[in-house]
Amino acid sequence: MIVEHPSLFALNVATLCVIIFSAHQLILRVRTYQIYWPLAVCLLAIGLIAMLPISKVLLPIKWQIFNLITSLPALLLIAPSLWLYAKALTSSTPWQLSRHDVRHLIPACVGSIIAFIALCLPARYQHGVLVSDELTVIAHAPNLLQIIIYGLLIMTFVCVLGWVVQSAWYFYKILSLLRDYHIRLKDVFASTEQKELHWLVWLLTSVGGVWLFIATNLVLNNLLSPIQLSPYLHATLLLLLVYSLSLWGLRQKPGFAECYHLESTSVPNQTLTGEPTSSSEEKYQRSALDTQQAQRIATKLQHAMHGDKLYLDAALSLPKLAAHIHAPSHYISQTLNETLDIRFFDFVNQHRVDAAKQSLIHSDKTILDVAMSVGFNSKSAFYTAFKKHTGMTPSAYRKKET
Repeated sequence: MIVEHPSLFALNVATLCVIIFSAHQLILRVRTYQIYWPLAVCLLAIGLIAMLPISKVLLPIKWQIFNLITSLPALLLIAPSLWLYAKALTSSTPWQLSRHDVRHLIPACVGSIIAFIALCLPARYQHGVLVSDELTVIAHAPNLLQIIIYGLLIMTFVCVLGWVVQSAWYFYKILSLLRDYHIRLKDVFASTEQKELHWLVWLLTSVGGVWLFIATNLVLNNLLSPIQLSPYLHATLLLLLVYSLSLWGLRQKPGFAECYHLESTSVPNQTLTGEPTSSSEEKYQRSALDTQQAQRIATKLQHAMHGDKLYLDAALSLPKLAAHIHAPSHYISQTLNETLDIRFFDFVNQHRVDAAKQSLIHSDKTILDVAMSVGFNSKSAFYTAFKKHTGMTPSAYRKKET
């Protein structure tokens, strides 16, 4: 075995090792959460493509051809599986693959059919088209076989261009999903720092830049001339992206996981399909909550904050509050939104800020100690909430009032 570029080969091998290890760990965790399936599939699809330069060194020619052909369905599987993973992470109920989700796999199935037909071609035509680039071999094939080969080439080209559109569409869909998810978090949790999936937004932004270059290069490669990119840069970027996706994917739990096993798992601002509804009227149009009940719940809520000081619980959530005042969580959400005109997140943090204001004036605690003592999980979250409710920073407020 002769490796012309050992450092480049090492980068590719490292990427493949990360993928194999991470996919194995994710599959072992499937018993706990089904969300790890789509992420494992996404990594394995990336791994099949990352295997291409390695197969040229380690595998015989027939396995190189196999790897190259099967890369087409793998390419079409990456974006949908990442979308399903994001959907699973942000679902208000334990996610499982549904019939509705299966339609996202149609492009990969089409790619698999193309790959299967290509694998059934005689070896000389596979080698001529995919390895030696001798398209003249097609001219000596029987007429029917010529039609099949040219058809496969055209369909492959369409699929590659389709991958460009597919990736852009899912990139937009995932960002929209995360935006709605951030809104829903504030209807259920008083502290959202560990659930906001900022790493996924960062990763998507990074992938988006790499995708834009690769997509442009693919189009130019098929139409004009490709942009020359250092293989070392490409291999390094792929390793970093795979490592980031694997690391955070193994660490991340579903945002609403702690609500799965609570008595009341009704998440506001969602329909049965898990998609956010468009308006307050649509959310509560089937609710049996009347004005008197809403007023009683509002009174209980104020007592829970002022009397029981429930806001001091850093892990306070809507289901916890519902269990404390013995009221359905969706009634509490409706009361907060319609009667008190405030979201759960802002309702709790407003009381935390009010308590912090007193502590800033009447104690010598540090800003961090004040934040932690009133229920915030971090100094940054405290600063953001305090400035939102008072219009100034905690330090500026302390100087002004003392």
